[in-house]
Amino acid sequence: MSTPFELVVCITSTALFDCNESHKIWEREGLEAYQEHQHARVIIPMKPGVGFPLVQSLLELNKIAGKHLVEVILVSRNDGDSGERVRHSITHYKLPITRMSFTAGTDVTKYLPAWKCDLFLSTEEDQVRTVLTSTNGNIFEGIAAALVCSIRDETITTELNCSTDDETMAVHNLPEFVSLPQWPEGQVRIVFDGDGVLFSDEAEHIFHTQGLTAFNQSEQEKGHIPLPKGPMQAFALKLQKVRRALEDVNSWRVRTFLVTARDREAIKRVYRTLQEWDLEIDEKHFLGGLDKTPILRAIDPAIYFDDSTDHIQRAKQHVPAAHVVYGAKNIQASSYTIESKTRTTVPEDENARCNRTEQQALKTTH
Repeated sequence: MSTPFELVVCITSTALFDCNESHKIWEREGLEAYQEHQHARVIIPMKPGVGFPLVQSLLELNKIAGKHLVEVILVSRNDGDSGERVRHSITHYKLPITRMSFTAGTDVTKYLPAWKCDLFLSTEEDQVRTVLTSTNGNIFEGIAAALVCSIRDETITTELNCSTDDETMAVHNLPEFVSLPQWPEGQVRIVFDGDGVLFSDEAEHIFHTQGLTAFNQSEQEKGHIPLPKGPMQAFALKLQKVRRALEDVNSWRVRTFLVTARDREAIKRVYRTLQEWDLEIDEKHFLGGLDKTPILRAIDPAIYFDDSTDHIQRAKQHVPAAHVVYGAKNIQASSYTIESKTRTTVPEDENARCNRTEQQALKTTH
């Protein structure tokens, strides 16, 4: 049976909210202390996390359209009791999230196909890799996934980030992402990288193995051949369906961007590919290897997707960012290590997975 929604987003509690404090307690003191901490603060809403602006703005589209276009589902490895604070926080921020999975330690990715998920956002690298690199048939086909990245550096700011809870937390307590221009209020802006994100890493593999000259030559020769689909292609098409369902009067509320390291020498194939897919991207920025952060700051997106740890590490200080752990830039073995602690109920891992993978970044800005 097909989903009645144009877009289904599954998000973990640590991607939606800032769970840094409670997770540190679990790491230091164990499961029982973690549960006691959550129970003692059940009526204290957690701070919004990096994925909060995207979820909030997407759900607002339902109200604008007067119909249910986007469904957001919370998926958590907590049990139902430990998840009570999460449920209270959802109520506190008036998020119309009604469907949830609390799996008491079971890997939440098992349930993504059952939820008919289009986009999965998590703070656990192993979960994202499971979706994007699974060899288990086509179970995750069409599901985009990304590692939501905290702006914090856990190596130097743990005490600062875990010190207190604030009983008057509100949406304005989001991290202070820098915004330069004035965009229309209520607009959802989403930024995609090209190779390894919207497109496959076919061309990027040539760049990494043979260099820029070979890359440009190959792309010019194949300019008439569409690039293979990348891990975010299906999600981008779903997002386009949402925009079209908003109709002309409100279509401006969803705006998409392509920000890529390609330059003029490798543009033709990009346009050919988008045309083949009938995918409309509002703005396309070809930076020729420059740092993407100034452009991203000007865009001020709800979320930015890239497969490059280098670009993510720079950008996440200024905009909500999510690492697409896929392809040539991410062929290293997962940095995720299963903790030695025995547990039956498990809070999702901490938001700083991207910090832990920083040293795996390739030394190119492409």
